[in-house]
Amino acid sequence: MEMRDIEIFLTLAEELHFGRTANRLYVSQARVSQAIKAQERRIGGRLFLRNQPVGAAHPAR
Repeated sequence: MEMRDIEIFLTLAEELHFGRTANRLYVSQARVSQAIKAQERRIGGRLFLRNQPVGAAHPAR
């Protein structure tokens, strides 16, 4: 795992929004999504729920 992926995760946890996270880190929204999906594959579970308002993320329980 790269440090940037950890930074993306932590920023998304603060912002709870993929688009705002991307803007804050100067990356594409696709890059944020890819990083989170890769982390979810590593742990074998969801970190954030995505089926909320467009771009919103909520911590998985």
